[in-house]
Amino acid sequence: MKKRAIILHPAIAPYRVDFFNSLAKEFDASFYFEFDNALEQAFDQEKLRKRLCFAPHFLSSGFMGIKNLRLEVLTILWKNKADVVFVSEYNLLGLLVCFYKLLFNWNLTVVSICDDNVSMAQGTHFVKKLTRYVMLHILSIVVLADNNVLTWYESNLRFKSKYVYFPIIQSDNFFRERLLKALSISVSIADRYSLIGKKNILYVGRLVEIKNVSLLLKAFRQVNADFPDARLLIVGDGDLREDLESQVQDYISAGLIRFMGKQEGLDLLAYYNLAQIFVLPSLYEPFGTVVNEALLSGCYTLCSSIAGSACLIDEPQNGLVFDPSNESGLYHKLKKALMGAVGLEEIALKGNKMQIRYAERMDCLLKCLYLSIN
Repeated sequence: MKKRAIILHPAIAPYRVDFFNSLAKEFDASFYFEFDNALEQAFDQEKLRKRLCFAPHFLSSGFMGIKNLRLEVLTILWKNKADVVFVSEYNLLGLLVCFYKLLFNWNLTVVSICDDNVSMAQGTHFVKKLTRYVMLHILSIVVLADNNVLTWYESNLRFKSKYVYFPIIQSDNFFRERLLKALSISVSIADRYSLIGKKNILYVGRLVEIKNVSLLLKAFRQVNADFPDARLLIVGDGDLREDLESQVQDYISAGLIRFMGKQEGLDLLAYYNLAQIFVLPSLYEPFGTVVNEALLSGCYTLCSSIAGSACLIDEPQNGLVFDPSNESGLYHKLKKALMGAVGLEEIALKGNKMQIRYAERMDCLLKCLYLSIN
């Protein structure tokens, strides 16, 4: 008989679908989400739900307007009698579950999923630090997305909880099957924008200050003189789009830089198929799931050292890490990547550059879960 699980999470996002589906297949699981969409970036929920192998439930609004104070969770826990409960980060909802464990079921396995990078883990504010301190004395397992954060936790937060490394990654097989389905769209885009024979650089994300896209535009302008066959594709939207476009209007007119707008699903994956190089230049990034997507797509990836997903880069095999506050740093790394790149010859599935396998990490996590439950 399967163990019973309750998963409490903020929202359904594309980079969590495989993880949720794995839990749904392994456990007799019930999923409860706080919001009907991600707070920072809205996704096409209709398409996402078609990929789920479970029926999602949604919690009522927070008590007295406090978003994480979902008192109905206590009723859900009491009625479902789960063996394991997943919560997200350190907040009031997680505290509610921990207090339920203290009062009614000390043997309950409670797992928190934490996406913090090292600087966030070290520099957390007082309230979160206090909440974390309390929860780490009650939680069974904390799942950490960055192995550098895991090392820091093991050295500085030696409490009851067991720490497990599980980056925010998607299933290799499922993701690459969808890349294959997107190839026909890739062909259309390549024909429309004359990308065959070009060294295509890709950015995917919001166009806001913390994403530091202006640094990428500066670096591209610097390297373009030496690499006239380079092209930059900006996929995403945001408040800074007009300002960013105005910075490189002459390059846009020449077809060297293209702003493609926000893309999702297969339309997004089509761009990964076309790129040889991917860049994430963020100044602030808890993890950065696009790095996993880029590596699964076979893109040589340049990643900000701030992002938790820098832990996925095995320099120089599958990419390079750079300091996003150093203007010359990205230029030199981008130049090096372009020197090693070959222009787009044919539109086909590229080799997988992920060094970490989803199935292996999931097996490791499940072993830890069952040890705790049993």
